[in-house]
Amino acid sequence: AAAGEAKPGHAMAMHGEPKYGPGFKHFDYANTEAPKGGKVRLAAIGTFDNLNPFILKGSGTTAAGVGRLFETLATGSLDEAFTNYGLLAESIETPEDRSWVAFTLRGEARWHDGEPVTPEDVIFSLEILKTKGHPFYRAYYANLERAEKVGPRKVKFVFSGGENRELPMIAGQLPILPRHYWRGRDFEKTTLQTPLGSGPYRIESFEPGRFITYKRDADYWGADLPVNLGM
Repeated sequence: AAAGEAKPGHAMAMHGEPKYGPGFKHFDYANTEAPKGGKVRLAAIGTFDNLNPFILKGSGTTAAGVGRLFETLATGSLDEAFTNYGLLAESIETPEDRSWVAFTLRGEARWHDGEPVTPEDVIFSLEILKTKGHPFYRAYYANLERAEKVGPRKVKFVFSGGENRELPMIAGQLPILPRHYWRGRDFEKTTLQTPLGSGPYRIESFEPGRFITYKRDADYWGADLPVNLGM
């Protein structure tokens, strides 16, 4: 594509072409026949008093594994470097000069309460993380100048700070948060209320400082995506 022009694709690579082409079934290293079920117990050193992993307050005492509740626009594979495939996004567009990137969300993407994931959620996520999230996000997303809705399910990130070929990848790594859930809630406060996510796990039970149990979501919207099969 010429500078400023782009065509939608299923993935984007920092250099060259993605290993897995359009219509791939699953990652080569994933066993789609692996049995599901049972329990696994993992140790975590320390304690926790917070279920919001995106803020400075309580960041040292956030429950281990809580990131399993949330998803990003794109996800990488483990057998190639600097390549992202659509997760919440069904397609990705970025021009040759990498001055912007656009993601079209999957129509079936859903929050755990059944509400669809929307461009407004993506815009909200960038804004709230840069203004009220952990200072890390302010620095990491500094050159994601803005996100804007450009279609019913499409959102575009515009960059600043000169050419940086990694910025489309960084935008794809943005954790997406539900705008409707956080309306009326204080994002900067620690919380022990179960947060709303869109990922493959939900919190089943917990006791602050002692344990937290995650349960696979039987109704997870993305269970059959190629990036998730066998994972």
